[in-house]
Amino acid sequence: MHLLETRNLTVRFGGVTAIDNLSLTVGEGEIRGLIGPNGAGKTTFFNAVSGRYPSSGEIRVRDHVVSGLKPNEIVAQGLARTFQHVTLFKSFSVLKNVMAGCHLRSGYSFWGALLGTPRTRQNEADNERRAREILDFVGLGGLADETAANLPHGLQRAVGIAVALASEPQMLMLDEPCAGMNTAETRSMSDLIRRIRGNGTSIILIEHDMKVIMGICDQITVLNFGTKIAEGSPEEILRNTAVHKAYLGSAADAS
Repeated sequence: MHLLETRNLTVRFGGVTAIDNLSLTVGEGEIRGLIGPNGAGKTTFFNAVSGRYPSSGEIRVRDHVVSGLKPNEIVAQGLARTFQHVTLFKSFSVLKNVMAGCHLRSGYSFWGALLGTPRTRQNEADNERRAREILDFVGLGGLADETAANLPHGLQRAVGIAVALASEPQMLMLDEPCAGMNTAETRSMSDLIRRIRGNGTSIILIEHDMKVIMGICDQITVLNFGTKIAEGSPEEILRNTAVHKAYLGSAADAS
């Protein structure tokens, strides 16, 4: 079954077409790479699918049409994302950041929190337990009480993924998860992405590190000027002349 499907997805900003009739499907249990040169429309695609940009065409999560829904409504349908720039409550502890993500699934009530009702207290206890489980899963259990701002860049990105996982997504969209990381951090992030898939969550990721893309992705979609120019396995993409011309060729020529 297709977990994510777009049909003729189009995003325009005035007279500029950023995504042009893009149709793709991502299956259950898949790691899908989304690559292309700068300005190809990759993050615009993420923003449209996650409800942050208006678009035409159709977006489906499983059998549900999510086109036109608000971002929080799309999260409720099982699709969560991270961003190029880490978005955390920097003054909060790592645990509190992940608990904030848990609130999306906990039936949090403003009045219940204000009055300190037994149900709210139970929700908070459940959220803390779940948040600690997620932090253990991503390898940050020992940093639960650390202030988020004090963590190095790579660990902050891992916290961002933990926050996204707190909404219990069926699909996780990762926008450049390895950006700015050294070799060891990149290896750890790649291992985490594999563990997330192994835990039953499908993944679509934007990433400029081609070793990461070729090493962990089952299928790769290549964009250029908002249009899909190629799709296939890592081996097929490496052999595709259109991809080399639009994206890989410039890097190969420079080396």
